Amino acid sequence: CTEMGKTMGLSETVVKRLKDAGYLHDIGKIVLDEQMLKKDELNDEEKRKFQEHPVAGYRILNLFDNIMDLSEAVYAHHENWDGTGYPKGLKGEEIPLISRIITISEKYEKMLANTKNETSDTKEQVLNEMKEKAGTVFDPTLLEVFIDMIHKIE
Repeated sequence: CTEMGKTMGLSETVVKRLKDAGYLHDIGKIVLDEQMLKKDELNDEEKRKFQEHPVAGYRILNLFDNIMDLSEAVYAHHENWDGTGYPKGLKGEEIPLISRIITISEKYEKMLANTKNETSDTKEQVLNEMKEKAGTVFDPTLLEVFIDMIHKIE
């Protein structure tokens, strides 16, 4: 997350918020059953409960003055560019910039972790799968920045 913020030329303050929000974005999972988090497939009730974790994270962060400013980013980190995400169904630039960056970084890490290895071919395959979701799940402009950044790192 922070590397992308730096690549985009965001201020040190915003990069710090991005780092902190990236670190805390799933804090709301603390309210979920641990066994549920280990499952590959969730039933409808479990999916509904899982989709509440951004709201729980928002509420937790709002309890502390020094991290309250991260709550909106945490709240919206499962929103999709096309409005099909949760918890609110935000669309496009209604979604905070930090949330959009977290969405891309988190999805990349999860998709890569689901592969058997991290070869450059595997990374390229993950990036191609993500490109297919540009404009639906991901902010297409930010995804392009992310992909360019990954290629430069390698």
